Amino acid sequence: MAAVLAATTLVLTVALSRDSDPGPSAAARSDLPDGWKPWATAAKAPKGSERRLMGGGDNALEGCAAVDTSLVCAGSGLMATRFDLADGRTTWHRPVDPTPDGSSSSSEGALIGTTDAHVYAYEAEEGETAAGPWFSYTVYALAADTGKELWRTGTGTGESASVPDSTQDAATAVPEGVVTFYGSRGDQYALLDAETGDVRWKQPKPHAPDAPADCLLRSAADHAYLVCVIGLTERGASRTTVSQIDAATGKARWTVEAKGAQYLLGQHDGRLVLADTFSTDRGLTMIDVSSRVLTVRRLAQPRPEDAQAYLVRGTVYFTRESGGIRAVSPRTGRTLWETNSTVEQQGPPTASATHVYVASPSGRLAALDAGTGEVEATRDGRDDGGRTDSMLVTTGAPLVLVGDALYVPYGVRSVYTVDVRDL
Repeated sequence: MAAVLAATTLVLTVALSRDSDPGPSAAARSDLPDGWKPWATAAKAPKGSERRLMGGGDNALEGCAAVDTSLVCAGSGLMATRFDLADGRTTWHRPVDPTPDGSSSSSEGALIGTTDAHVYAYEAEEGETAAGPWFSYTVYALAADTGKELWRTGTGTGESASVPDSTQDAATAVPEGVVTFYGSRGDQYALLDAETGDVRWKQPKPHAPDAPADCLLRSAADHAYLVCVIGLTERGASRTTVSQIDAATGKARWTVEAKGAQYLLGQHDGRLVLADTFSTDRGLTMIDVSSRVLTVRRLAQPRPEDAQAYLVRGTVYFTRESGGIRAVSPRTGRTLWETNSTVEQQGPPTASATHVYVASPSGRLAALDAGTGEVEATRDGRDDGGRTDSMLVTTGAPLVLVGDALYVPYGVRSVYTVDVRDL
C-alpha cells in the first residue's frame, strides 16, 4: 500500500513518535537536560556505507527518539546509535552487517520504536538465487543503555516478505513488544514478546471477498491497530476498516468501518483521528475508542493536494514541501491558521505548548507561534554534516524536543541541538 500512496497527490506520513500525544510525563519536562550545552556531531560511518551509497542508498538518519538521558537514532547503515542528550557523546554504536555472507548484502536499518529499556530496530538482507531475488528481515531488541543485543527474531524470508519498518507502517512498538507483518509472504501479523522476542501469537491478515485489501499497522496510546483499505485504486478506495488489536491474542477487540481510504494519524482526547489519503474534500474521521462511535469533521477548507498530514499535541498540521503549513482543529475542522514556514522540504513538525518547529534535510529550522502560525525565528541549515542525496531524501527527518532542547537530524548521519529559547 505504501508504494501506491507514494504515487498519489496526497501523501500522509507520520514520524516515529507521531501517533499519539506526548502525555503528562513529556509535558511535565522543562528546561534542559542536566549538563546540556549546544552541540553538533555525526555518527561514525558504518563499514561499507560508501559502497551502499554508490549503489543507490541515502545517507540520512531516518529517525531519532529520546530514551532516558540519550538520543537514539537509526538509518544510513546504522541499526541504531546512541548520543548523550547533554553533550552529544556517542555512548554506543551498532551498524547493520554490510555483508552477512557471500550471497547477500544488507540494506538500511531503522528504528521501530523504543521503551525505557529497549530499542527496537530491524535489519534487511537481500540476495539473488536462480529462482530470483529474495529478502530476509530480522527484528532486534537492544538494551537502551548499552546497545547490547537482547534478542533477534526473523520475521520473514522470501520474495514477498514484508519489511518490518515503522516508517512504512509494517511494524509498530507497544508495551507488550513489537507487532509486525510476518511470514514469507507477509500475509500474517504477529507479536514479538518484549522480553524474549518469542512469537506470542500470529494472525492472518483479513481478506475482503469483494475487493483487494491493503493493510497497515499503526499504534496510538499504547494500542496497536490494523488499518485495512479495501478496494484501493488510483482514484481512491471504497472503505477502510480500523481494528484495535488485542495484545493477548492478536484478534480484533473491535472493528469500525469508514468511507474512503483512511490513514490513522493518532489519538487525541479519547478519539482516533484519521484522514483520507486521496480525497481532499473529505473531512477528518474520528472514532471514539470507548464507544466506537464514528463522526466526520468537515474541513473549513479542502486540504492542499500535495500535503502531508500530522497529528501533534491535538492539532492536525498539513505541510507542503514548498514550506506551507495549515493548522486545523480536529474537534471542529476549523482552520486555526495558515502560513509559510520558509523551510522547503520540511519534515514532520514537533511542538511545545507555545511553538511549532520544522526543519529541512540540511537542518534549516523555523519556529512558529503555535497560536498564530507567525514565524518567530529561523536558523540556517548546516554544511558541516555533508550533503544527502537529494533524489532520495526529500523531507527533513523527525525532530525530537526534550524540554527546551530541540534535536535536529541533518546532513549525513548528523544531529545538532539548540535551546529553543535562544532562537
